Amino acid sequence: MASSATQTCCVVCKTSTVKKCARCGITYYCSVQYDLQHWKTHKSVCLAPAVPLATIVKTRAEAERDGDTKFVIDAILLPFDSDEPRFVKIACEMYADEDSETFLGAGFMQHCADLDPYMGPHHNTLYKSIPILTFGYTGPPLGHTLSLMWRDTFMVDGSPVNRSIIKLTKGKAYHPWAGNLLAYRVDEPTSLVARCKDAKVEDLAVLAAYFVDYGKRAKQLGR
Repeated sequence: MASSATQTCCVVCKTSTVKKCARCGITYYCSVQYDLQHWKTHKSVCLAPAVPLATIVKTRAEAERDGDTKFVIDAILLPFDSDEPRFVKIACEMYADEDSETFLGAGFMQHCADLDPYMGPHHNTLYKSIPILTFGYTGPPLGHTLSLMWRDTFMVDGSPVNRSIIKLTKGKAYHPWAGNLLAYRVDEPTSLVARCKDAKVEDLAVLAAYFVDYGKRAKQLGR
């Protein structure tokens, strides 16, 4: 078990603790006993960070200014094992793509975000994403695009129900989401570009409205 200066609660007994899972550094336990007890549930999302974030300190704007290819963004993590969403750092890397350059000009750089530390290894599961453009299903346009990411297999791979979404929506989420979810802003048009931007605090309300209104869209589509 590893220590952290940030105090939070044990995921099993809700006792205040500063001890974290030594592997992922995300989930908190007050004792080795509870760490082992919870492992069957936790192991599907417990991953050591693939990229040491301490070595990537530049924002996207700073990386673009300096001609670097690596940067970090702020994303919203909706954790399955906590009642509270939180902001996390996601490592991103710029890369040139020939197909993109054909439509968007020579030297255009796409972005690849490393979601594995929070979503699970990409080679074992597919990530799904949806661009959120409005506040709620029929609400006003946001003026930006928020990308919501989840694991495509969460309904069949034993992922535990997402507690933070239940709390965020006050139990009114139409769909029983499970596992971890991530959200961050992206550039438009998403059909052509994959470029990441920081999420903001106000995006939490956007996510809550999306999860509650998801059922309206599903009913209209006959699901």
